[in-house]
Amino acid sequence: MSVDIEPEWQPATKLNVIGGALDFTALDPLPDGVTRDQIEEICYTVRELYGDYVDEIVAETTLSQREAQTWVLRTLAHDGTDPLSYEAIGLYIWAIGRATDGDPLSRTIVTEYYDRAEAKVKRAEATVKRTGPPPYPDDVYDDPALLWVDTPVAERLQRHRQPEETFSDCLARLLDESVSAVPLATFVEAYRTERDADYVAVDTVYPDWDAELRVVAGVQVDGLEPKAVADATALRVDDRTYDFTVSEKSDPIHADSHIVVYAETADTSVALADGTDRLEAALAGVERSLPDLVSYLRSVGATALAIGTEPAGAGAHLFPVFESEPDGDPLAAIERIPLDERTLDVGRVSPVTVAAYRERSETTRLLWARGTEGFESTALPDDPADRRELLPDAVLRTST
Repeated sequence: MSVDIEPEWQPATKLNVIGGALDFTALDPLPDGVTRDQIEEICYTVRELYGDYVDEIVAETTLSQREAQTWVLRTLAHDGTDPLSYEAIGLYIWAIGRATDGDPLSRTIVTEYYDRAEAKVKRAEATVKRTGPPPYPDDVYDDPALLWVDTPVAERLQRHRQPEETFSDCLARLLDESVSAVPLATFVEAYRTERDADYVAVDTVYPDWDAELRVVAGVQVDGLEPKAVADATALRVDDRTYDFTVSEKSDPIHADSHIVVYAETADTSVALADGTDRLEAALAGVERSLPDLVSYLRSVGATALAIGTEPAGAGAHLFPVFESEPDGDPLAAIERIPLDERTLDVGRVSPVTVAAYRERSETTRLLWARGTEGFESTALPDDPADRRELLPDAVLRTST
Protein backbone atom coordinates (compact mmCIF):
# COMPACT_ATOMS: atom_id res chain seq x y z
CA MET A 1 0.00 0.00 0.00
CA SER A 2 1.21 3.49 -0.78
CA VAL A 3 0.32 6.75 0.97
CA ASP A 4 0.53 10.37 -0.07
CA ILE A 5 1.62 12.75 2.69
CA GLU A 6 0.58 16.35 2.22
CA PRO A 7 3.22 18.88 3.39
CA GLU A 8 0.66 21.08 5.17
CA TRP A 9 -0.58 18.24 7.41
CA GLN A 10 0.16 18.30 11.14
CA PRO A 11 2.88 15.81 12.22
CA ALA A 12 0.30 13.81 14.19
CA THR A 13 -1.90 13.51 11.11
CA LYS A 14 1.04 12.33 9.02
CA LEU A 15 1.93 9.66 11.57
CA ASN A 16 -1.69 8.49 11.83
CA VAL A 17 -1.93 8.09 8.06
CA ILE A 18 1.37 6.19 7.87
CA GLY A 19 0.41 4.05 10.87
CA GLY A 20 -2.92 3.14 9.27
CA ALA A 21 -1.09 1.86 6.17
CA LEU A 22 1.41 -0.40 7.97
CA ASP A 23 1.43 -4.03 6.83
CA PHE A 24 3.11 -6.33 9.34
CA THR A 25 2.62 -9.34 7.07
CA ALA A 26 5.09 -7.87 4.55
CA LEU A 27 8.87 -8.10 4.73
CA ASP A 28 8.98 -4.32 5.12
CA PRO A 29 5.81 -3.12 6.92
CA LEU A 30 6.26 0.51 5.86
CA PRO A 31 3.96 1.73 3.09
CA ASP A 32 5.36 2.61 -0.31
CA GLY A 33 6.42 6.22 -0.77
CA VAL A 34 7.55 6.71 2.84
CA THR A 35 11.15 6.39 3.99
CA ARG A 36 12.46 5.72 7.47
CA ASP A 37 14.22 9.08 7.43
CA GLN A 38 10.90 10.83 6.79
CA ILE A 39 9.27 9.00 9.69
CA GLU A 40 12.14 9.83 12.01
CA GLU A 41 11.92 13.52 11.05
CA ILE A 42 8.17 13.59 11.76
CA CYS A 43 8.66 11.80 15.08
CA TYR A 44 11.30 14.24 16.28
CA THR A 45 8.92 17.09 15.45
CA VAL A 46 6.30 15.38 17.63
CA ARG A 47 8.91 14.99 20.35
CA GLU A 48 9.39 18.76 20.40
CA LEU A 49 5.72 19.04 21.37
CA TYR A 50 5.48 16.26 23.93
CA GLY A 51 9.02 15.30 24.96
CA ASP A 52 9.10 17.50 28.08
CA TYR A 53 5.79 16.04 29.28
CA VAL A 54 7.15 12.52 28.90
CA ASP A 55 10.45 13.29 30.63
CA GLU A 56 8.69 14.89 33.59
CA ILE A 57 6.26 12.00 33.99
CA VAL A 58 9.10 9.46 33.89
CA ALA A 59 11.07 11.45 36.47
CA GLU A 60 8.20 12.14 38.87
CA THR A 61 5.91 9.09 38.62
CA THR A 62 6.05 5.30 38.48
CA LEU A 63 5.42 5.19 34.72
CA SER A 64 8.18 3.74 32.58
CA GLN A 65 9.51 5.55 29.50
CA ARG A 66 7.30 3.66 27.06
CA GLU A 67 4.27 3.78 29.34
CA ALA A 68 4.70 7.55 29.64
CA GLN A 69 5.19 7.98 25.89
CA THR A 70 2.07 5.97 25.10
CA TRP A 71 -0.11 7.65 27.73
CA VAL A 72 0.96 11.18 26.80
CA LEU A 73 0.58 10.68 23.04
CA ARG A 74 -2.88 9.09 23.45
CA THR A 75 -4.17 11.47 26.13
CA LEU A 76 -2.57 14.90 25.76
CA ALA A 77 -3.19 16.41 22.34
CA HIS A 78 -2.24 20.02 21.63
CA ASP A 79 -5.03 22.28 20.40
CA GLY A 80 -5.59 21.75 16.69
CA THR A 81 -3.77 18.40 16.56
CA ASP A 82 -5.11 14.85 16.46
CA PRO A 83 -4.44 12.26 19.16
CA LEU A 84 -2.03 9.62 17.88
CA SER A 85 -3.39 6.18 17.02
CA TYR A 86 -1.76 3.13 18.57
CA GLU A 87 -0.07 2.37 15.25
CA ALA A 88 1.32 5.92 15.08
CA ILE A 89 2.63 5.64 18.65
CA GLY A 90 4.33 2.39 17.66
CA LEU A 91 6.10 4.30 14.88
CA TYR A 92 7.10 7.05 17.33
CA ILE A 93 8.62 4.70 19.91
CA TRP A 94 10.39 2.80 17.14
CA ALA A 95 11.87 5.95 15.61
CA ILE A 96 12.76 7.76 18.83
CA GLY A 97 13.92 4.94 21.02
CA ARG A 98 15.19 2.16 18.77
CA ALA A 99 17.19 3.97 16.08
CA THR A 100 14.76 2.51 13.49
CA ASP A 101 16.16 -1.00 13.73
CA GLY A 102 13.67 -3.89 13.50
CA ASP A 103 10.00 -3.18 12.85
CA PRO A 104 7.67 -0.58 14.34
CA LEU A 105 5.84 -1.67 17.48
CA SER A 106 2.52 -3.35 16.78
CA ARG A 107 -0.85 -2.12 18.01
CA THR A 108 -1.01 -5.01 20.49
CA ILE A 109 2.29 -4.07 22.17
CA VAL A 110 1.43 -0.36 22.32
CA THR A 111 -2.02 -1.16 23.75
CA GLU A 112 -0.36 -3.13 26.55
CA TYR A 113 1.84 -0.13 27.40
CA TYR A 114 -1.21 2.14 27.45
CA ASP A 115 -3.25 -0.24 29.61
CA ARG A 116 -0.41 -0.50 32.14
CA ALA A 117 -0.02 3.28 32.21
CA GLU A 118 -3.77 3.82 32.58
CA ALA A 119 -3.89 1.33 35.47
CA LYS A 120 -1.09 3.21 37.27
CA VAL A 121 -2.80 6.56 36.71
CA LYS A 122 -6.09 5.22 38.07
CA ARG A 123 -4.36 3.81 41.16
CA ALA A 124 -2.71 7.19 41.75
CA GLU A 125 -6.06 8.99 41.36
CA ALA A 126 -7.72 6.57 43.76
CA THR A 127 -4.98 7.24 46.33
CA VAL A 128 -5.47 11.00 46.10
CA LYS A 129 -9.27 10.74 46.22
CA ARG A 130 -9.11 8.78 49.46
CA THR A 131 -6.68 10.94 51.41
CA GLY A 132 -9.61 12.60 53.20
CA PRO A 133 -12.48 11.13 55.23
CA PRO A 134 -15.51 9.52 53.56
CA PRO A 135 -17.75 9.89 51.66
CA TYR A 136 -15.29 9.48 48.83
CA PRO A 137 -15.75 11.00 45.35
CA ASP A 138 -16.67 7.62 43.83
CA ASP A 139 -19.53 7.37 46.33
CA VAL A 140 -20.90 10.80 45.38
CA TYR A 141 -20.27 11.30 41.64
CA ASP A 142 -20.87 9.13 38.59
CA ASP A 143 -17.56 10.04 36.95
CA PRO A 144 -15.32 11.92 39.41
CA ALA A 145 -12.25 13.81 38.14
CA LEU A 146 -9.47 15.57 40.00
CA LEU A 147 -9.59 19.36 39.92
CA TRP A 148 -6.80 21.48 41.40
CA VAL A 149 -7.56 25.00 42.62
CA ASP A 150 -5.79 27.43 44.96
CA THR A 151 -6.93 27.30 48.58
CA PRO A 152 -8.58 30.78 48.45
CA VAL A 153 -10.65 29.63 45.45
CA ALA A 154 -11.78 26.53 47.32
CA GLU A 155 -12.80 28.73 50.25
CA ARG A 156 -14.83 31.00 47.93
CA LEU A 157 -16.57 27.98 46.44
CA GLN A 158 -17.39 26.76 49.93
CA ARG A 159 -19.05 30.11 50.72
CA HIS A 160 -21.15 29.91 47.53
CA ARG A 161 -22.38 26.36 48.12
CA GLN A 162 -26.05 25.97 48.87
CA PRO A 163 -27.29 23.51 51.53
CA GLU A 164 -26.90 19.89 50.39
CA GLU A 165 -25.08 21.09 47.24
CA THR A 166 -21.86 19.32 46.20
CA PHE A 167 -18.85 21.21 44.85
CA SER A 168 -19.67 19.76 41.41
CA ASP A 169 -23.26 20.98 41.56
CA CYS A 170 -22.07 24.37 42.81
CA LEU A 171 -19.59 24.78 39.95
CA ALA A 172 -22.19 23.69 37.37
CA ARG A 173 -24.72 26.18 38.76
CA LEU A 174 -22.23 29.05 38.81
CA LEU A 175 -21.12 28.30 35.24
CA ASP A 176 -24.71 28.15 34.02
CA GLU A 177 -25.48 31.44 35.75
CA SER A 178 -22.56 33.08 33.93
CA VAL A 179 -24.04 32.16 30.54
CA SER A 180 -26.79 34.28 29.03
CA ALA A 181 -29.02 31.46 27.83
CA VAL A 182 -32.44 31.69 26.21
CA PRO A 183 -34.78 28.77 26.97
CA LEU A 184 -36.04 26.93 23.91
CA ALA A 185 -39.68 27.85 24.59
CA THR A 186 -38.75 31.53 24.92
CA PHE A 187 -36.74 31.32 21.69
CA VAL A 188 -39.71 29.93 19.75
CA GLU A 189 -42.21 32.34 21.30
CA ALA A 190 -39.96 35.32 20.50
CA TYR A 191 -39.76 34.32 16.83
CA ARG A 192 -43.51 33.62 16.68
CA THR A 193 -44.55 36.97 18.14
CA GLU A 194 -41.87 39.25 16.67
CA ARG A 195 -41.20 37.64 13.28
CA ASP A 196 -44.39 35.64 12.71
CA ALA A 197 -42.35 32.41 12.54
CA ASP A 198 -44.26 29.30 11.50
CA TYR A 199 -41.34 26.84 11.48
CA VAL A 200 -38.44 26.24 13.91
CA ALA A 201 -36.16 23.22 13.56
CA VAL A 202 -32.67 22.02 14.43
CA ASP A 203 -30.59 20.72 11.52
CA THR A 204 -28.72 17.48 12.33
CA VAL A 205 -27.04 16.95 8.95
CA TYR A 206 -23.70 18.21 10.27
CA PRO A 207 -21.20 15.98 12.13
CA ASP A 208 -21.36 16.51 15.90
CA TRP A 209 -24.48 18.59 15.37
CA ASP A 210 -25.10 18.71 19.13
CA ALA A 211 -21.88 20.72 19.74
CA GLU A 212 -23.55 23.77 18.17
CA LEU A 213 -27.26 23.71 17.43
CA ARG A 214 -27.99 25.10 13.96
CA VAL A 215 -31.53 26.41 14.21
CA VAL A 216 -33.61 27.01 11.08
CA ALA A 217 -36.37 29.61 11.57
CA GLY A 218 -39.07 30.17 9.00
CA VAL A 219 -39.99 33.87 9.28
CA GLN A 220 -42.74 35.77 7.50
CA VAL A 221 -41.79 39.29 8.62
CA ASP A 222 -38.49 41.03 7.86
CA GLY A 223 -36.55 42.49 10.76
CA LEU A 224 -33.82 41.98 13.31
CA GLU A 225 -33.38 38.96 15.52
CA PRO A 226 -35.78 39.03 18.47
CA LYS A 227 -34.13 40.74 21.45
CA ALA A 228 -34.35 37.63 23.65
CA VAL A 229 -32.37 35.73 21.00
CA ALA A 230 -29.91 38.50 20.09
CA ASP A 231 -28.93 38.98 23.76
CA ALA A 232 -28.32 35.26 24.35
CA THR A 233 -25.03 33.42 23.96
CA ALA A 234 -26.53 29.96 24.43
CA LEU A 235 -29.75 28.05 23.91
CA ARG A 236 -31.15 26.13 26.90
CA VAL A 237 -32.77 22.78 26.17
CA ASP A 238 -34.07 20.97 29.23
CA ASP A 239 -31.35 21.68 31.82
CA ARG A 240 -28.38 22.00 29.44
CA THR A 241 -27.03 24.94 27.46
CA TYR A 242 -25.75 24.76 23.87
CA ASP A 243 -23.98 27.13 21.51
CA PHE A 244 -26.27 27.96 18.62
CA THR A 245 -26.65 29.79 15.33
CA VAL A 246 -29.84 30.83 13.57
CA SER A 247 -30.55 30.66 9.84
CA GLU A 248 -33.63 32.69 8.91
CA LYS A 249 -35.54 31.66 5.79
CA SER A 250 -38.80 33.00 4.38
CA ASP A 251 -39.74 29.59 2.96
CA PRO A 252 -37.65 26.87 4.65
CA ILE A 253 -37.65 23.41 3.13
CA HIS A 254 -38.42 20.66 5.61
CA ALA A 255 -35.54 18.18 5.40
CA ASP A 256 -35.22 14.69 6.85
CA SER A 257 -32.27 15.96 8.87
CA HIS A 258 -34.46 18.55 10.62
CA ILE A 259 -35.74 17.94 14.13
CA VAL A 260 -38.85 20.11 14.00
CA VAL A 261 -39.40 21.92 17.29
CA TYR A 262 -42.44 23.90 16.18
CA ALA A 263 -44.36 24.11 12.92
CA GLU A 264 -47.66 25.49 11.77
CA THR A 265 -47.44 25.40 7.99
CA ALA A 266 -49.61 24.04 5.22
CA ASP A 267 -47.54 20.83 5.14
CA THR A 268 -46.42 20.36 8.74
CA SER A 269 -47.96 20.81 12.16
CA VAL A 270 -45.86 20.18 15.27
CA ALA A 271 -46.78 21.40 18.75
CA LEU A 272 -43.95 23.00 20.71
CA ALA A 273 -44.27 20.47 23.54
CA ASP A 274 -43.97 17.52 21.14
CA GLY A 275 -41.08 19.10 19.25
CA THR A 276 -39.25 19.86 22.48
CA ASP A 277 -39.62 16.24 23.59
CA ARG A 278 -38.21 15.04 20.24
CA LEU A 279 -35.21 17.36 20.46
CA GLU A 280 -34.48 16.41 24.08
CA ALA A 281 -34.66 12.71 23.18
CA ALA A 282 -32.33 13.20 20.22
CA LEU A 283 -29.80 15.13 22.31
CA ALA A 284 -29.93 12.43 24.98
CA GLY A 285 -29.33 9.69 22.41
CA VAL A 286 -26.66 11.26 20.22
CA GLU A 287 -23.87 9.77 22.36
CA ARG A 288 -24.26 6.48 24.22
CA SER A 289 -21.66 4.25 25.82
CA LEU A 290 -21.92 0.55 25.02
CA PRO A 291 -23.51 -0.29 28.41
CA ASP A 292 -26.02 2.56 27.96
CA LEU A 293 -26.69 1.39 24.42
CA VAL A 294 -27.44 -2.16 25.56
CA SER A 295 -29.61 -0.90 28.42
CA TYR A 296 -31.60 1.25 26.01
CA LEU A 297 -32.02 -1.59 23.49
CA ARG A 298 -33.27 -3.84 26.29
CA SER A 299 -35.88 -1.21 27.17
CA VAL A 300 -37.21 -1.09 23.59
CA GLY A 301 -37.39 -4.87 23.23
CA ALA A 302 -34.26 -5.65 21.23
CA THR A 303 -32.93 -9.19 21.20
CA ALA A 304 -29.26 -8.51 20.40
CA LEU A 305 -26.72 -5.96 19.19
CA ALA A 306 -24.09 -6.67 16.55
CA ILE A 307 -21.49 -4.57 14.76
CA GLY A 308 -20.28 -4.91 11.18
CA THR A 309 -16.75 -6.21 10.76
CA GLU A 310 -16.09 -3.43 8.24
CA PRO A 311 -16.72 0.30 8.76
CA ALA A 312 -19.67 2.12 7.28
CA GLY A 313 -18.23 5.35 5.95
CA ALA A 314 -15.95 6.71 8.67
CA GLY A 315 -17.60 4.87 11.55
CA ALA A 316 -19.23 1.75 12.91
CA HIS A 317 -22.17 -0.09 11.35
CA LEU A 318 -24.57 -1.14 14.13
CA PHE A 319 -27.17 -3.89 13.81
CA PRO A 320 -29.80 -3.85 16.58
CA VAL A 321 -31.66 -7.17 16.30
CA PHE A 322 -35.40 -7.57 16.99
CA GLU A 323 -37.78 -10.55 16.93
CA SER A 324 -39.98 -8.65 14.44
CA GLU A 325 -39.75 -5.41 12.50
CA PRO A 326 -39.28 -2.55 15.02
CA ASP A 327 -41.50 0.50 15.01
CA GLY A 328 -39.36 3.27 13.52
CA ASP A 329 -35.61 3.53 13.98
CA PRO A 330 -34.72 2.97 17.66
CA LEU A 331 -31.21 4.42 17.26
CA ALA A 332 -31.92 7.21 14.79
CA ALA A 333 -30.10 9.86 16.86
CA ILE A 334 -26.90 8.00 17.79
CA GLU A 335 -23.70 9.39 16.31
CA ARG A 336 -20.95 8.53 18.80
CA ILE A 337 -19.94 5.74 21.17
CA PRO A 338 -17.39 6.81 23.81
CA LEU A 339 -14.93 4.06 24.62
CA ASP A 340 -12.41 4.02 27.45
CA GLU A 341 -9.84 6.22 25.70
CA ARG A 342 -11.34 7.15 22.33
CA THR A 343 -14.61 7.93 20.59
CA LEU A 344 -16.11 5.75 17.89
CA ASP A 345 -18.35 7.45 15.34
CA VAL A 346 -21.45 5.61 14.15
CA GLY A 347 -21.65 5.60 10.36
CA ARG A 348 -24.88 3.64 9.92
CA VAL A 349 -27.59 1.87 11.93
CA SER A 350 -29.49 -1.04 10.34
CA PRO A 351 -32.23 -2.54 12.54
CA VAL A 352 -32.81 -6.16 11.49
CA THR A 353 -34.99 -9.07 12.48
CA VAL A 354 -33.51 -12.29 13.86
CA ALA A 355 -34.06 -14.01 10.51
CA ALA A 356 -32.38 -11.19 8.58
CA TYR A 357 -29.46 -11.12 11.01
CA ARG A 358 -28.66 -14.79 10.38
CA GLU A 359 -27.91 -13.87 6.77
CA ARG A 360 -25.41 -11.25 7.98
CA SER A 361 -23.78 -13.22 10.79
CA GLU A 362 -20.61 -13.86 8.75
CA THR A 363 -19.98 -10.13 8.28
CA THR A 364 -20.91 -8.98 11.80
CA ARG A 365 -19.69 -9.52 15.34
CA LEU A 366 -22.15 -10.06 18.18
CA LEU A 367 -21.70 -7.66 21.11
CA TRP A 368 -24.70 -8.57 23.26
CA ALA A 369 -27.66 -10.96 23.14
CA ARG A 370 -30.61 -11.39 25.45
CA GLY A 371 -30.61 -15.19 25.24
CA THR A 372 -33.83 -15.80 23.32
CA GLU A 373 -34.47 -18.45 20.71
CA GLY A 374 -31.69 -18.42 18.15
CA PHE A 375 -29.22 -16.56 20.40
CA GLU A 376 -27.10 -17.75 23.28
CA SER A 377 -27.07 -15.29 26.15
CA THR A 378 -24.08 -12.99 25.57
CA ALA A 379 -23.27 -10.38 28.20
CA LEU A 380 -21.37 -7.20 27.50
CA PRO A 381 -18.06 -7.29 29.46
CA ASP A 382 -17.83 -5.03 32.52
CA ASP A 383 -14.24 -4.03 31.82
CA PRO A 384 -13.86 -1.22 29.22
CA ALA A 385 -10.69 -2.81 27.78
CA ASP A 386 -12.54 -6.12 27.27
CA ARG A 387 -15.41 -4.27 25.58
CA ARG A 388 -12.94 -2.59 23.25
CA GLU A 389 -11.48 -5.96 22.28
CA LEU A 390 -14.89 -7.03 20.99
CA LEU A 391 -14.79 -4.37 18.30
CA PRO A 392 -13.27 -5.30 14.92
CA ASP A 393 -9.83 -3.79 14.24
CA ALA A 394 -10.99 -2.23 10.98
CA VAL A 395 -13.73 -0.39 12.87
CA LEU A 396 -11.48 0.65 15.74
CA ARG A 397 -9.09 2.26 13.29
CA THR A 398 -11.81 4.79 12.43
CA SER A 399 -12.04 6.01 16.05
CA THR A 400 -10.35 9.11 17.43
